[in-house]
Order: sequence, then C-alpha cells, then structure tokens
Amino acid sequence: MAFSIFHLILLSICCLSIQTVLSATSCDRGYYLEGANCYPCTPGNYCPDGYRQLPCNPGEYQDSFTSSSCSACASGYYTTVSGSVICNICPIGFMCPNANQDPVGCARGTYQDSYGSARCQQCSQGYYSTTVNAHQCIICSKGNECTRPDQAPLACRPGTYSYDDGSYSCLTCPTGWYTTQNGALLCSICPEGSECTRADQPPTLCRPGTYSSSPGSTCTSCPSNTYATEYGQVSCKPCPPGYECTQSDQQPRACARGFYRDGSMTSCQRCPTGMWTKNTTSVRCETCSVGYECPTTDSSPVPCRIGTYASNINTASCLTCSTGFFTVETRSIQCQRCPRGYYCPQPTSNPLACPPGTYSDYKQTVCTKCDSGYYAPNSTSIECLICPRGFACAIPSVLPQVCPVGTSANYGAVSCSACSQGYYSVKNSSAACTPCAPGYFCDTSKECPKQCPIGSYSSAARSACYQCTSTCSTVAGVFDCSTCITAKPTGCQQF
Repeated sequence: MAFSIFHLILLSICCLSIQTVLSATSCDRGYYLEGANCYPCTPGNYCPDGYRQLPCNPGEYQDSFTSSSCSACASGYYTTVSGSVICNICPIGFMCPNANQDPVGCARGTYQDSYGSARCQQCSQGYYSTTVNAHQCIICSKGNECTRPDQAPLACRPGTYSYDDGSYSCLTCPTGWYTTQNGALLCSICPEGSECTRADQPPTLCRPGTYSSSPGSTCTSCPSNTYATEYGQVSCKPCPPGYECTQSDQQPRACARGFYRDGSMTSCQRCPTGMWTKNTTSVRCETCSVGYECPTTDSSPVPCRIGTYASNINTASCLTCSTGFFTVETRSIQCQRCPRGYYCPQPTSNPLACPPGTYSDYKQTVCTKCDSGYYAPNSTSIECLICPRGFACAIPSVLPQVCPVGTSANYGAVSCSACSQGYYSVKNSSAACTPCAPGYFCDTSKECPKQCPIGSYSSAARSACYQCTSTCSTVAGVFDCSTCITAKPTGCQQF
C-alpha cells in the first residue's frame, strides 16, 4: 500500500509539471536534466547539481521532491538499499549501531526491550541471558549465583548459600554455620559440643580437653583448673583442690608432699620457702612465725641468731641487720637503728660513742670527722659546729681559739688572717679588718689610724700620707686637696 501511494504522488507531480523552457541546458538544484527538459527530483533520490538524479546511499533516505541531498537515518533506524524513501526502525532484541547495515542480534548476557535502539543493554547484576536476540534478562533464582550474565545460574557450592532471588554471588556461611548441600538457601548452625571449622563440612565433636557451650561456637580449650576427658563436651569439670589438672584431657592428679594447690592455682606448687606441709592433696602450707626461719619445707622453725631478724611470717632465712642497725637478742623481729652520736660497726654489738672531733647521724657504721673550720669538743656529737667569726678552729676536737689584735677571721676559719696593709684591728675576736679612713694612715694593723699632718692627704686604706702642692696648708686629715675635705675613721675610742 505504501508503494502504491508513493507512485500515485510521483505520477501526479509529473503530470502537473509544465516545462516552460523547451530548450533548457541546465536546471536548478533539486531538479535534473533529461533531454532538453528539467524534472523535479523524486523521493528516494537527490539532485545536487541540476543535471543528475542520484539514488540515496544505504543508511540515507529522502521522502520529498526537489531535494538536493539525502538525510541520514536517525539513531536506531537503518536501510541497506539505495534509493530509500524511509528508514526502518530497529526491532526489539536487536541493535542498529550502523544505519547502512542490517540489525545485529543482542549477544548472550545482553538484551533490548525497546524499538529503535543503537545499543543492546547489559543484564543487571543478578540477571542473565543465555540466548541471542533476547528481549529481557532472567533473574537469578534462590540457591544459585550468576557471576556471568551470559551463563546459566550456578548452584551454590557446599559452605555457601543464596537466600534471595537475583544474587550475583553466593554468600559464605557465617562462622559457626555450615551446609554440605549444593544450591542451599540457608546454612545450619553448628550444635553445642561440636565445632564447624569448615563451612562445607559437617560438624565435628569437640576433642577431650575442649568444649563448646553454645550453638555456633568453636571448641575452646578448657580453662585453667578444669578438665574434660570425653568427646562432645559442652562444659569442663572443675579441678578439685589438692589436685592439679595440668593436662585438661586427663584425670586430676594428687599433689605430692611438700606441694599444695588451692582453687586459685593452675598446678600443684611447692610450699614457699619458710612454709611446710607433710601431707598429699594439701590445699595449704603451715606458716613460719616471725623471729624464726624455715630453710626447708619439712623442718621446724629455727630462732633467728644475734645480729639477724625476721619481721615477716614465712621467712626462708633470717636477714642480717642492715648497715647501721644492730640486735643483741635471738628471735628478733626487727633490728634497732644506731642512734645519733654513735656508730655501729657490727650488727651483733651495742653502739659505740663517737669521739670528740667527730659526729654521726642515725644508722652510721663509722663516725664522720668534722670538716675544716668546724669543731665538736665533746663525744656523742650529732653534728659539728661552724667556727664563729673572730675565732680559728685548727683542731676540730678543741674549742675555737680567739683571733688576737691585728688579725681577723670569718665563719669557718682554720686560722686567723693578719690585716692587710692599710687595714687595722684593735680588738680581739675581730670578724674583719677595718680599712684606714681617707685623710688618715695606718702604718701598723694593731693601732688606730693616725691623722695626716697639715699640708698632706691620703685616700682610703693607706699606710702613709702624701704632700699637697699648695692648698690645704692649714688643715690636717685631708683626703681631697682641691676641697680640703676631712673624714673620721671608725672602730677606735679616741675618735
């Protein structure tokens, strides 16, 4: 019917066309020259230059008269013949990537559910298509996986499952679950007393020495002080006191003499040094009292000797008094510390008094000599005294000696120091020498300063005066010849 209508239209136009120029040599674009006449270009053809009428190439069409070019088929349409008036739409299950070629069937793993498509669609994850020219993909059924869209579903292997439709891959059974079937929808939980180390194998009973207390759990080694001697245990038995269960898959073993075990211990233990027991299956050991030592687990306590002590129970051997401590009794629970002012060279003897010139603090084995410039004139001294100012302490066991006139001493002096030139000290036990005042001179350190005579001067700490040139000729005791200023010395009665 479409072909007949087209030819009727073509015939009508040809009949209506009147050639006005009988002797034409060229025509307009969209027309072609035949003989001496111009004719309109017919559908399915194009007239590019006013001379020729050419058929449209495959993949092109023209549905109008007087056309100078053809139109390309739209995406998803095609034509494989020349001179096409229309393009064909691409059918479902096919794709038309090239307008001048026949449709291409969708490959396995792809589909096309629409007309006029240039490309086939990939099956979604969990769907598949094993045929060509497919209009749709098939959803992967439960118990299967579809890892490739171009292959049929694969049944889930033992140890895996698929509960929902449309699974891309089967899921591994969770820890403590299993399945030995192909195509499983669900996994089974491992029963108590068993374990499932591999999801694709049936449960195995827990071995002796292990247990599994709840479904889905693994076999666990029995805790310390418990045991299980049979397969498939859901719990372990507690190890009784006085016995040990070092091998959790064996029966308890009694503790030997000299050993014991209470409920908190993992195995029989030898009695601690200083304790003892003479029975088997003991849950505790006997205590060694303070002031005694227990060198072996099967002997009676021994009293501590002089110079030793035991302040705690369960002592393996009495301790020797520490340095600076002593005890002269047996069964001592502690040592006495050496008092201040005494020394204790042996822990088995009483303290000895420190001699003069020495001292001690607590816990000393020897007395300490006084440092230079210190003294301690008595025995049992607890400290040395610093030598006072104006005194000298050459011998630490003797009282300080007074510094004479013309000398001085600060704290901690071993000897008195003579005053320097220009200084003086007119009293005993002087802490420091006094500098000679300006306007005075000190030619001896044992007397008070002397005033410079008229016409002379001196600065501080001088042993002689110096002559002024022309000024201050009537003033005595000057220390500045330009101003004739005088001063007074200190530390002497006559001023």
